Amino acid sequence: MSNVIKAPFAKTDHHNKKMIEIKQYFLQQPDVSPLEQSEQENAQMLIDEAKRQAQLIQQEAEHYYHSVKQQILQEQEQWQSEKQQLARAAQQEGYDAGFIQGKEEALRQYEQLIHEAKRIIETANEQFYEQIDAANETILLIGLKVAERIVGEKLTENHEHFLSLVKQAIKEVREQSEVKIYVHPRYYDWLAQQKEELKAMFSEPVDLFLYPDEQLQETGCIIETPFGRIDASVDTQLQQIKEQLLERLEEATS
Repeated sequence: MSNVIKAPFAKTDHHNKKMIEIKQYFLQQPDVSPLEQSEQENAQMLIDEAKRQAQLIQQEAEHYYHSVKQQILQEQEQWQSEKQQLARAAQQEGYDAGFIQGKEEALRQYEQLIHEAKRIIETANEQFYEQIDAANETILLIGLKVAERIVGEKLTENHEHFLSLVKQAIKEVREQSEVKIYVHPRYYDWLAQQKEELKAMFSEPVDLFLYPDEQLQETGCIIETPFGRIDASVDTQLQQIKEQLLERLEEATS
């Protein structure tokens, strides 16, 4: 639940007041229409596609890792073969000093090759995990975008859903004696007809004022009292959820 910020109740532009965000809640529907079912299936398809892309990235990284590993093994075998040939040549020709020098040079080159191979593998692993992390964030953002669209469509289809949103916010200030509610003009006339129903939610008699505000998003709702204000807008709540989920995702991958 949100906290109410104490502040003087002056006649100032409510857009400049400090915001208090409340927790998001979901609108439960007993039945799912074919259109809603289709939207949910489309959302799931987007998420499944993002997961599939992440799996492809992982498979490509693993294939690259095994390819580099195989190359190292081949270089090792080649070195062993060359070493044996050098040993035989040195023994046959009696160039012991030259053999030792050649062996040391070959060993140095081999160590450089191993070092370079390890560096390539480490870089590939880093890129792999970076791509996986990016894929996880993409899946999350896709899901939130779909949720935002579905919630917006539901509020447009049924004004009762918007009324539920306003009521949820009023529960935070029902002990106040003076309350102002700002909504987008799209919902103002309809919400004004529900004024008595809203006033009935308060514990004591209340001076309840409704104002249209074209600067708000269509699903926006701001509630002011002498002690502060509450932002119950859908966009604000979804943004808050997005920030919290991204923060948790970052903690999980760090």
